[in-house]
Amino acid sequence: MMNFRHSITFRFTIWYLGILTILLVSLGTGVYLTLSLTLYGNLDAALQARVTQLSEFREILSIIAGGTFEDEAGEYISFYFYNENKLRRISPRGKDFPVRHEIVDKVLAGESLFADIEIPNGGVFRVFISPFIPDNPEVRPERFVPEKQGQDEFDRTDHRPPHPPPRRDDIRPPPPPQNKRVLEIHKAALVVARPTGDISRVLQQLLQIMSGALPLTLLLSGGGGVFLARRALKPVEQIADCARQIGETDLGRRIPVQTRDELGYLAETLNQMIARLERAFERQKEFTGDASHELRGPLSVIQAEATLALGKERSPNEYRKTLETIAGEAEHMAHLTGQLLELARADSGKETYAFERLDLNELARAVGSDMEVLCREKGLELQLQLGGPVLVRGDKKSLRRLIVNLLSNAFRYTDSGGMIRIKVKAGFREVSVIVSDTGMGIPEEHLPFIFQRFYRVDKARSRDLGGSGLGLAICKHIAQIHKGVITVESQVGKGSVFHFRMPVNGGRLSEAA
Repeated sequence: MMNFRHSITFRFTIWYLGILTILLVSLGTGVYLTLSLTLYGNLDAALQARVTQLSEFREILSIIAGGTFEDEAGEYISFYFYNENKLRRISPRGKDFPVRHEIVDKVLAGESLFADIEIPNGGVFRVFISPFIPDNPEVRPERFVPEKQGQDEFDRTDHRPPHPPPRRDDIRPPPPPQNKRVLEIHKAALVVARPTGDISRVLQQLLQIMSGALPLTLLLSGGGGVFLARRALKPVEQIADCARQIGETDLGRRIPVQTRDELGYLAETLNQMIARLERAFERQKEFTGDASHELRGPLSVIQAEATLALGKERSPNEYRKTLETIAGEAEHMAHLTGQLLELARADSGKETYAFERLDLNELARAVGSDMEVLCREKGLELQLQLGGPVLVRGDKKSLRRLIVNLLSNAFRYTDSGGMIRIKVKAGFREVSVIVSDTGMGIPEEHLPFIFQRFYRVDKARSRDLGGSGLGLAICKHIAQIHKGVITVESQVGKGSVFHFRMPVNGGRLSEAA
């Protein structure tokens, strides 16, 4: 049983959860940032609108200085200005809100600013500070706070009484307040601040929701991913189980194809591979059986002749005849074994070929010259219809073997007084080698199988004539390695015509061409 950690389901789930985590974190970050920017943007817009409203309110400075202005809940409004070279502040009901000295100076110079200010035990406030020019520069404040020169932040808790409280018997009428004098304020910094606590709480709740939802979503998605992956890959397990049960003795079985998706395509591909293996095993069995049958005949003859020769004393002529028979069968076995080795090397793909530029007419003329003596001895006429050079690119040894096999086949099945003809025909796209004879011919029903290994029309007569049933199979293989085709036309009693065609430009020919 496969370890789950090594399975495709596990890797698929891990990749799925990784991508989902990245997407969820990116989505959550985007939602958080968008909501944060929206809320703070709305707060900034509200602060700007409030400053514009206050700036357009006539005598707003005098109203705030007089202590009659009603500000909104949670809102801080202050005016900062310089009087007698001292920075002072006026706010409704004398509420303090600290702003750094350098910020006030920038605003008084004509620049509007946003700032975040944290107040001890008061939270964080969003502040908008804008220059303000009052309609009436003369203001008589009921309350204002004189600030220390150069102080960065202002806090009413810093303003303690300059003297200890007076005793009861030493109470005098207080002196007239000094802050009822008229102040001339030509330019001030208007400060409007609102707390950001509600926004922080909303964003914190969003973070808590996402922090809890992300692990739960990943957990449910992981379980669902494992389920879906196993369900999707279940046909793969069935294919593997079925393929595991198919052995070399059971190649007739096929994997059931239940879908038309990629897994169905995989099953069809495996079925095609199994079919090819089945055909290969069948060819191997046939090849082994045919080879054994072909070798059994000569071995039986050799064994019988040797046993008879050793059974009793014989004359020299009888011994000679026995040895000639044994030598003939041994030669037949050597020829058959050589053909078997050649086909075995071709099947294994280990055969090497030396392709070169050669003259096909010259090659056919050389083979015909070698066969001419044999044809003359048998009483056959050999005609060579060869013209000028016909250049092709091929393996000289293999092409010579093909022509020899075709001529030998015609020689073997043509009786005395017949004729064999070899012709080389050059075309624009292909070159043909045509070998014809006036022999016994091949019945039509045997023509589709004539190039199969060990196939013979008349097995008894072919063996008597020295045929092994491998020569035409070798010719077909040689034609294939040269990207050509070989075909046959035959009539019983009139002879046969073998056509070998190969391309000139290196293309591939079809049998229907």
